[in-house]
Amino acid sequence: MKFNRMFGVKKRKKSLLLGLTIGLSISLFGCSGENAKQEESSSKSINSYDSEEQLASSEKIEVEESESSFDKEIKESGNKEETSEGNQPIVEVKKYSFEEASAKTSAFLEWAASRAEKGNMAVTDLFFNHGAAGKGDWYAVTEDGEIQVQQPFLDETLPGYDAFDIHALGGVVFYTSLSGITGYDGTPETQATAVGFHEIADLNYSMHKYLLGDNGVVYELIGTVEEIGSFSAGYDEYSDDGLTKPGAEAVEKFVFEVSEDKDAQKEWVRILTED
Repeated sequence: MKFNRMFGVKKRKKSLLLGLTIGLSISLFGCSGENAKQEESSSKSINSYDSEEQLASSEKIEVEESESSFDKEIKESGNKEETSEGNQPIVEVKKYSFEEASAKTSAFLEWAASRAEKGNMAVTDLFFNHGAAGKGDWYAVTEDGEIQVQQPFLDETLPGYDAFDIHALGGVVFYTSLSGITGYDGTPETQATAVGFHEIADLNYSMHKYLLGDNGVVYELIGTVEEIGSFSAGYDEYSDDGLTKPGAEAVEKFVFEVSEDKDAQKEWVRILTED
Protein backbone atom coordinates (compact mmCIF):
# COMPACT_ATOMS: atom_id res chain seq x y z
CA MET A 1 0.00 0.00 0.00
CA LYS A 2 1.49 3.40 -1.00
CA PHE A 3 0.77 5.59 2.01
CA ASN A 4 3.01 8.50 0.82
CA ARG A 5 0.90 9.05 -2.25
CA MET A 6 -2.48 8.64 -0.54
CA PHE A 7 -1.76 10.53 2.65
CA GLY A 8 0.87 13.22 1.94
CA VAL A 9 -0.79 15.72 4.26
CA LYS A 10 0.05 15.49 7.95
CA LYS A 11 -3.51 16.15 8.92
CA ARG A 12 -4.63 13.17 7.01
CA LYS A 13 -1.87 11.12 8.62
CA LYS A 14 -3.12 12.14 12.04
CA SER A 15 -6.67 11.22 11.04
CA LEU A 16 -5.45 7.90 9.79
CA LEU A 17 -3.52 7.18 12.97
CA LEU A 18 -6.52 8.18 15.06
CA GLY A 19 -8.77 5.94 12.98
CA LEU A 20 -6.34 3.05 13.23
CA THR A 21 -6.11 3.50 16.98
CA ILE A 22 -9.88 3.53 17.41
CA GLY A 23 -10.27 0.56 15.04
CA LEU A 24 -7.60 -1.39 16.89
CA SER A 25 -9.24 -0.64 20.24
CA ILE A 26 -12.62 -1.82 18.95
CA SER A 27 -11.01 -4.92 17.46
CA LEU A 28 -9.23 -5.74 20.73
CA PHE A 29 -12.43 -5.14 22.67
CA GLY A 30 -14.30 -7.47 20.33
CA CYS A 31 -11.63 -10.14 20.65
CA SER A 32 -11.68 -9.76 24.42
CA GLY A 33 -15.44 -10.23 24.41
CA GLU A 34 -15.20 -13.27 22.19
CA ASN A 35 -12.45 -14.76 24.38
CA ALA A 36 -14.61 -14.18 27.45
CA LYS A 37 -17.53 -15.93 25.76
CA GLN A 38 -15.29 -18.81 24.70
CA GLU A 39 -13.88 -19.14 28.21
CA GLU A 40 -17.39 -19.05 29.66
CA SER A 41 -18.57 -21.67 27.13
CA SER A 42 -15.50 -23.78 27.80
CA SER A 43 -16.07 -23.48 31.55
CA LYS A 44 -19.67 -24.60 31.14
CA SER A 45 -18.57 -27.55 29.00
CA ILE A 46 -15.97 -28.58 31.55
CA ASN A 47 -18.42 -28.26 34.42
CA SER A 48 -21.00 -30.26 32.45
CA TYR A 49 -18.41 -32.93 31.66
CA ASP A 50 -17.32 -33.08 35.29
CA SER A 51 -20.95 -33.51 36.39
CA GLU A 52 -21.52 -36.31 33.88
CA GLU A 53 -18.25 -37.96 34.87
CA GLN A 54 -19.16 -37.77 38.57
CA LEU A 55 -22.61 -39.22 37.83
CA ALA A 56 -21.12 -42.08 35.79
CA SER A 57 -18.58 -42.72 38.54
CA SER A 58 -21.35 -42.75 41.14
CA GLU A 59 -23.41 -45.20 39.08
CA LYS A 60 -20.36 -47.42 38.62
CA ILE A 61 -19.74 -47.49 42.36
CA GLU A 62 -23.36 -48.45 43.02
CA VAL A 63 -23.12 -51.34 40.54
CA GLU A 64 -19.86 -52.54 42.01
CA GLU A 65 -21.27 -52.43 45.54
CA SER A 66 -24.23 -54.57 44.48
CA GLU A 67 -21.99 -57.36 43.21
CA SER A 68 -21.11 -60.36 45.36
CA SER A 69 -17.53 -60.99 46.39
CA PHE A 70 -17.55 -64.05 44.14
CA ASP A 71 -18.51 -61.95 41.09
CA LYS A 72 -15.74 -59.45 41.90
CA GLU A 73 -13.20 -62.26 42.24
CA ILE A 74 -14.14 -63.63 38.81
CA LYS A 75 -13.80 -60.16 37.24
CA GLU A 76 -10.43 -59.62 38.90
CA SER A 77 -9.34 -63.03 37.64
CA GLY A 78 -10.45 -62.11 34.13
CA ASN A 79 -8.46 -58.86 34.24
CA LYS A 80 -5.24 -60.72 34.93
CA GLU A 81 -5.16 -62.16 31.43
CA GLU A 82 -7.38 -60.87 28.65
CA THR A 83 -8.15 -63.33 25.86
CA SER A 84 -10.17 -62.61 22.77
CA GLU A 85 -12.91 -64.77 21.31
CA GLY A 86 -11.53 -67.65 19.30
CA ASN A 87 -8.41 -67.66 21.45
CA GLN A 88 -9.66 -70.25 23.91
CA PRO A 89 -7.30 -73.00 25.16
CA ILE A 90 -7.22 -75.97 22.81
CA VAL A 91 -7.11 -79.51 24.18
CA GLU A 92 -7.19 -82.83 22.42
CA VAL A 93 -10.87 -83.70 22.05
CA LYS A 94 -11.65 -87.34 22.69
CA LYS A 95 -14.56 -89.47 23.81
CA TYR A 96 -14.49 -89.97 27.57
CA SER A 97 -15.94 -92.95 29.40
CA PHE A 98 -18.44 -92.34 32.21
CA GLU A 99 -15.72 -93.13 34.76
CA GLU A 100 -13.24 -90.74 33.15
CA ALA A 101 -15.77 -87.93 32.95
CA SER A 102 -16.74 -88.44 36.60
CA ALA A 103 -13.10 -88.34 37.70
CA LYS A 104 -12.44 -85.11 35.78
CA THR A 105 -15.56 -83.48 37.22
CA SER A 106 -14.63 -84.56 40.76
CA ALA A 107 -11.20 -82.98 40.36
CA PHE A 108 -12.77 -79.72 39.22
CA LEU A 109 -15.31 -79.83 42.07
CA GLU A 110 -12.49 -80.08 44.59
CA TRP A 111 -10.94 -76.93 43.16
CA ALA A 112 -14.34 -75.21 42.92
CA ALA A 113 -15.15 -75.95 46.57
CA SER A 114 -12.05 -74.08 47.69
CA ARG A 115 -12.87 -71.24 45.33
CA ALA A 116 -16.47 -71.02 46.59
CA GLU A 117 -15.36 -70.91 50.21
CA LYS A 118 -13.13 -67.92 49.50
CA GLY A 119 -16.03 -66.19 47.77
CA ASN A 120 -18.49 -66.94 50.61
CA MET A 121 -20.54 -69.15 48.30
CA ALA A 122 -21.66 -72.76 48.15
CA VAL A 123 -21.07 -75.14 45.25
CA THR A 124 -22.54 -78.46 44.16
CA ASP A 125 -21.92 -80.82 41.27
CA LEU A 126 -25.68 -81.40 40.90
CA PHE A 127 -25.77 -79.08 37.88
CA PHE A 128 -28.55 -80.97 36.09
CA ASN A 129 -31.50 -83.20 36.94
CA HIS A 130 -35.02 -83.79 35.67
CA GLY A 131 -38.19 -85.67 36.39
CA ALA A 132 -40.11 -87.85 33.95
CA ALA A 133 -38.73 -87.45 30.44
CA GLY A 134 -38.61 -89.05 27.02
CA LYS A 135 -35.83 -90.91 25.24
CA GLY A 136 -34.13 -88.00 23.50
CA ASP A 137 -30.77 -86.50 24.44
CA TRP A 138 -30.61 -83.46 26.68
CA TYR A 139 -28.65 -80.44 25.52
CA ALA A 140 -27.94 -76.78 26.29
CA VAL A 141 -27.24 -73.84 23.99
CA THR A 142 -23.79 -72.24 24.18
CA GLU A 143 -22.29 -69.41 22.19
CA ASP A 144 -20.32 -72.12 20.35
CA GLY A 145 -23.37 -74.22 19.51
CA GLU A 146 -25.31 -77.00 21.22
CA ILE A 147 -23.60 -79.04 23.93
CA GLN A 148 -24.79 -82.54 24.82
CA VAL A 149 -25.61 -82.71 28.52
CA GLN A 150 -27.06 -86.22 28.83
CA GLN A 151 -27.59 -89.22 26.57
CA PRO A 152 -30.16 -91.38 28.41
CA PHE A 153 -29.86 -94.31 26.02
CA LEU A 154 -26.29 -94.86 24.90
CA ASP A 155 -27.27 -97.38 22.24
CA GLU A 156 -29.73 -94.97 20.62
CA THR A 157 -28.98 -92.04 18.32
CA LEU A 158 -31.57 -89.54 19.50
CA PRO A 159 -29.70 -87.72 18.04
CA GLY A 160 -26.61 -89.34 19.63
CA TYR A 161 -23.05 -88.48 20.58
CA ASP A 162 -21.85 -87.72 17.05
CA ALA A 163 -24.62 -85.18 16.48
CA PHE A 164 -22.91 -82.76 18.89
CA ASP A 165 -19.59 -80.98 18.49
CA ILE A 166 -19.34 -80.34 22.24
CA HIS A 167 -20.18 -82.65 25.15
CA ALA A 168 -20.44 -81.76 28.84
CA LEU A 169 -18.34 -84.06 30.99
CA GLY A 170 -19.99 -82.57 34.06
CA GLY A 171 -20.71 -79.29 35.73
CA VAL A 172 -21.04 -77.35 38.97
CA VAL A 173 -23.35 -74.69 40.35
CA PHE A 174 -22.24 -71.77 42.53
CA TYR A 175 -24.82 -70.03 44.73
CA THR A 176 -25.21 -68.23 48.04
CA SER A 177 -26.59 -70.59 50.68
CA LEU A 178 -29.46 -69.48 52.89
CA SER A 179 -27.99 -71.51 55.75
CA GLY A 180 -24.58 -69.90 55.41
CA ILE A 181 -22.80 -72.94 53.99
CA THR A 182 -19.61 -72.12 52.09
CA GLY A 183 -17.58 -74.49 49.96
CA TYR A 184 -19.06 -77.84 48.96
CA ASP A 185 -22.76 -78.22 49.80
CA GLY A 186 -24.39 -81.65 49.76
CA THR A 187 -27.87 -80.25 50.41
CA PRO A 188 -29.00 -80.26 46.74
CA GLU A 189 -28.58 -84.05 46.66
CA THR A 190 -31.49 -84.35 49.09
CA GLN A 191 -33.74 -81.79 47.39
CA ALA A 192 -36.76 -82.87 45.38
CA THR A 193 -36.34 -82.24 41.66
CA ALA A 194 -39.37 -79.97 41.61
CA VAL A 195 -37.98 -77.78 44.40
CA GLY A 196 -34.57 -77.16 42.92
CA PHE A 197 -32.51 -74.46 44.64
CA HIS A 198 -35.44 -72.35 45.75
CA GLU A 199 -35.32 -73.41 49.42
CA ILE A 200 -31.54 -73.46 49.83
CA ALA A 201 -30.27 -70.50 47.76
CA ASP A 202 -30.51 -66.83 48.67
CA LEU A 203 -32.86 -65.11 46.23
CA ASN A 204 -30.89 -61.85 46.49
CA TYR A 205 -27.81 -63.25 44.75
CA SER A 206 -27.11 -64.67 41.31
CA MET A 207 -26.46 -68.32 40.58
CA HIS A 208 -23.66 -69.51 38.29
CA LYS A 209 -24.10 -72.76 36.36
CA TYR A 210 -20.87 -74.09 34.87
CA LEU A 211 -20.75 -76.71 32.10
CA LEU A 212 -17.39 -78.46 31.65
CA GLY A 213 -16.94 -79.03 27.92
CA ASP A 214 -14.82 -81.81 26.45
CA ASN A 215 -13.28 -79.10 24.23
CA GLY A 216 -11.51 -77.65 27.26
CA VAL A 217 -13.89 -74.70 27.70
CA VAL A 218 -15.96 -73.83 30.76
CA TYR A 219 -19.37 -72.43 29.79
CA GLU A 220 -21.38 -70.35 32.25
CA LEU A 221 -25.01 -69.35 32.70
CA ILE A 222 -25.70 -66.58 35.21
CA GLY A 223 -29.17 -65.79 36.50
CA THR A 224 -31.39 -65.34 39.53
CA VAL A 225 -32.78 -68.26 41.50
CA GLU A 226 -36.15 -67.57 39.94
CA GLU A 227 -34.68 -67.74 36.45
CA ILE A 228 -32.35 -70.76 36.65
CA GLY A 229 -33.01 -72.19 40.10
CA SER A 230 -34.55 -75.47 38.94
CA PHE A 231 -32.32 -78.42 38.15
CA SER A 232 -33.53 -78.53 34.55
CA ALA A 233 -33.43 -74.78 33.85
CA GLY A 234 -31.28 -73.93 30.85
CA TYR A 235 -31.60 -77.38 29.28
CA ASP A 236 -33.89 -78.95 26.69
CA GLU A 237 -34.55 -82.47 25.46
CA TYR A 238 -34.81 -83.83 21.95
CA SER A 239 -38.05 -85.64 21.21
CA ASP A 240 -38.20 -89.43 20.97
CA ASP A 241 -37.43 -89.30 17.25
CA GLY A 242 -34.16 -87.48 17.95
CA LEU A 243 -34.99 -84.84 15.35
CA THR A 244 -37.28 -82.23 16.87
CA LYS A 245 -36.82 -80.05 19.94
CA PRO A 246 -40.13 -79.13 21.62
CA GLY A 247 -38.53 -76.69 24.06
CA ALA A 248 -36.09 -75.06 21.66
CA GLU A 249 -37.65 -71.60 21.78
CA ALA A 250 -37.60 -71.49 25.58
CA VAL A 251 -34.07 -72.82 26.03
CA GLU A 252 -32.58 -70.41 23.51
CA LYS A 253 -33.23 -67.65 26.04
CA PHE A 254 -30.62 -69.27 28.28
CA VAL A 255 -27.32 -69.21 26.43
CA PHE A 256 -24.25 -70.56 28.22
CA GLU A 257 -21.39 -68.20 27.42
CA VAL A 258 -17.65 -68.83 27.63
CA SER A 259 -16.96 -68.09 31.28
CA GLU A 260 -14.92 -65.00 32.12
CA ASP A 261 -13.50 -66.93 35.07
CA LYS A 262 -9.97 -67.35 33.68
CA ASP A 263 -8.82 -69.32 36.71
CA ALA A 264 -11.59 -71.86 36.12
CA GLN A 265 -10.66 -72.06 32.43
CA LYS A 266 -7.01 -72.74 33.27
CA GLU A 267 -7.90 -75.32 35.91
CA TRP A 268 -10.21 -77.23 33.58
CA VAL A 269 -7.55 -77.35 30.86
CA ARG A 270 -5.02 -78.54 33.43
CA ILE A 271 -7.35 -81.34 34.57
CA LEU A 272 -8.07 -82.49 31.02
CA THR A 273 -4.42 -82.49 29.98
CA GLU A 274 -2.93 -84.14 33.07
CA ASP A 275 -1.93 -87.81 32.82
